[in-house]
Order: sequence, then structure tokens, then C-alpha cells
Amino acid sequence: MLLAPTNAALLTTVSSHTTSFRARRLHKAPFLNMAKQSDGDNNAKPRILCLHGKFQSGSIFSNKIAGARRKLSRGYDLHFLDGPIVLEDECANDDDMSLAPRSWWLRSDDGKHTLVDEALDYVIQHTDTDSYDAILGFSQGGTLATALSLSGAFPNIRAVITAGAPYIPEAFEVAASYSSNLDNPNKVGYDTPKLHLVGETDALVAVESTRQLCEHGGNGSLIVHDQGHLFPTRSARVQEILDFLTDAFSR
Repeated sequence: MLLAPTNAALLTTVSSHTTSFRARRLHKAPFLNMAKQSDGDNNAKPRILCLHGKFQSGSIFSNKIAGARRKLSRGYDLHFLDGPIVLEDECANDDDMSLAPRSWWLRSDDGKHTLVDEALDYVIQHTDTDSYDAILGFSQGGTLATALSLSGAFPNIRAVITAGAPYIPEAFEVAASYSSNLDNPNKVGYDTPKLHLVGETDALVAVESTRQLCEHGGNGSLIVHDQGHLFPTRSARVQEILDFLTDAFSR
């Protein structure tokens, strides 16, 4: 089920091969979506914000991890947020914008990650930051999840889970700029338990890069599995995630 805000939203669209922008306003169907995957009454369930990877959307990510999602949703209320940047060159010729590939930020020709500050601001502006208990992210979304934890913008976060997520210094720099205005910026989010999963055959994100994310993010555990660039859905891996959440929420 897709839950969209009632007001028209400004959606930024870009080519996946350039950092130049154009923006258009959507009136009929705003797509700053929260795709909520849950069953029954979830009022008592801890809430987890789920952030997709580049070339995905909230809906695509939700479908990709359906096996893990179903098990997680038994105990947690999962919310999938769309990224702000639509990669137009990757879009199929259909009208379902929930399936439009998106990104949280871009990478310039000289290798620098751009619009990272805007990505954090976007998530903060389009979520109820006080209501989330954990953040889960894949690939670029996992890096963003870690940065959001360290930014202090989500004060009640008790756990962070990432898969296939690289270490990106620009994300940590932006997080530090957010937390610098808080009373104890050096401790914000650093002690929050974090679980980082990465595939030993991942051709996009090296194990060493996720290891650096784990080390720089603080209080992290690293699991190297035998698959590639994906969010694990095998029973054993999902159980490790569930065990991690149980332990984090019991502290």
C-alpha cells in the first residue's frame, strides 16, 4: 500500500549520466511516498524506516526483499520512503512512478558525491523523525541510514541495519555538520547498535568499504555473507537481523 501526502510535491528528475537538474511539479499523484508494508494493528510495533538503494524506489526495494519483509513485519512496522531524485534515463515507458528508479544523491565525473546534504534534509523533512525506532538501508540507502543516525536528526533510533553499503566520507561530513549544533555532538548516534551486512562476491561494494562504514559509524557488527550486492533474504541471514533487533531493543 502506498501512502502519499495529500499536497502536490516537488519531484526532482535528473539524467543518470549527469548532475544537471530539472524539476517538475506533480499535481495528480505526488510521489514522495511512504510504502507501508504491514498486517493488522501495528500501534505497538517499533517502526523501522527503510531506505532503498540507487536505481530502486521504496516499492521496488519492498518487493525485492519480500521474504525478509514478511518476517520482519511480524514484529515491526516497516515504512519504505522514495528517494528524491528520479533517474530519467533508467525509467521504463509506463505511468507507474512508484517503479521509477531513484537515487538519494549523485556522483560527479570527478568522483565526488553531490547533493548528500540535500538527501539528509529530504528524509528529515518527509518523515516524522521522532517516531522511528530503527533505520534499515540497502547500498546507498544504508550509507544514508548510518549518516542519519550520526546526525542526531532521529533522536529515538535504537538500531541501524545496512546491506551492501559503502563508506562515503561526504555522508559523514554532512552528518557531523548536523550534529555539531547539539549538546554532545561527538556521542550522537555513535553508540547506537549497527549491523552491517556485505557480500563477499559483491562486485559493486567491496567488503573493505563496508568495513570502513562499520568502523566509522561506531558500535557496529560486520557480517560477510557468500552472496553479492543484495539485501539478504535467506532464512539464516534474516534470523541474524531479527536477533540483532531483539538485542538492540532490549537494551
